[in-house]
Amino acid sequence: MSVLTSRLAVTTFVALWLGLTISSAGAASTKPTPREIVAMSQAVAPGGIKELKAVEINGVPQWISVRGNNPANPILLFVHGGPGSPMMPESWTFQRPWEDFFTVVQWDQRGAGKTFSAAKRKPDPSLSLNQVQSDTEQLIELLLRTYGKSKLFLMGHSWGSILGVKVAQHRPDLLYAYIGVGQVVNGRRNEIVGYQQTMARAQASGNSTAVKELQALAPYPGAQDSVPLSKVVIERKWDRFFGGMVYGKTDDDSSFFGELSPDYTSYDVKSAEEGGELSVQQLLGEAVAASFDDVTSFRCPVFLFAGVEDRTTPTTLVEEYYARIQAPQKKLFKIERAAHYVVNEAPGVVLLDLVTQVRPVFEAIH
Repeated sequence: MSVLTSRLAVTTFVALWLGLTISSAGAASTKPTPREIVAMSQAVAPGGIKELKAVEINGVPQWISVRGNNPANPILLFVHGGPGSPMMPESWTFQRPWEDFFTVVQWDQRGAGKTFSAAKRKPDPSLSLNQVQSDTEQLIELLLRTYGKSKLFLMGHSWGSILGVKVAQHRPDLLYAYIGVGQVVNGRRNEIVGYQQTMARAQASGNSTAVKELQALAPYPGAQDSVPLSKVVIERKWDRFFGGMVYGKTDDDSSFFGELSPDYTSYDVKSAEEGGELSVQQLLGEAVAASFDDVTSFRCPVFLFAGVEDRTTPTTLVEEYYARIQAPQKKLFKIERAAHYVVNEAPGVVLLDLVTQVRPVFEAIH
């Protein structure tokens, strides 16, 4: 090999080596963000469904996330609680395994999350229980048309369980089944019993500060036609502290999960916070007034999930209600070591029940 050839080979090698080094350095300089890393971990299979979009519902752009590994799977629409507390920004913490068995739809209701962002954080004067029920039914019809389905599973959590029961009563023809999580039975009685149970925990623990603050709320929640938000805030403070919101935790840290959500921006996270506060102010009265004491006959299957330690929507009331339900099929799942956010606290247990007990309703038809 000539000296010239040797020098050319060395030069080529060095250039290639430098090129690789520069390439690596370039890759390092474009390291994915935490949100992008979470998105990578949540990837669906090729041919699956992964959509994040605004759809028009009753004239208002409202944001949905639609995710599933197999388009042949049934749709499960999650109707979040609050009012105004979207599950979309924290769904990444539990939902991915569900997407192997269902096409899961998260929806930010009017006044909530990304939908509130789209509205430039302007309060919606039309926000009411009836309006959001209408939105829910219109969204269901849109999903069925878009994805070529005849029915879907409707899962309602807390405030969403009020909407869920109302939709199940009004449009059972659209549902394979209704799934209630943290089911509201009677809003006012929920508040009374939850308060009593929280007070009992405070007294048993010897927490004099909690006892004093809770006693100051009496009578709770107050007059029949009045529910002061200030009282509810204090009751929920101690409900959370004694694990009635999230089992074993003194506070709900889920608000931080949105900071890593692939579906949310920092602006959306702030919108979720502000929209939640406004939604509660507008809808608290209707939520507390909701009562299903006389709504016990269903024309679709009903499945209820309840955390044993739930004192936000007390499981004791859910058990009593379940015993009176008449439906083509029904089942109550009481989840140990869980409270109000059972889907977050025991996602594997909930998924196992969904796959083995709930999904067969779809399989029996198809």
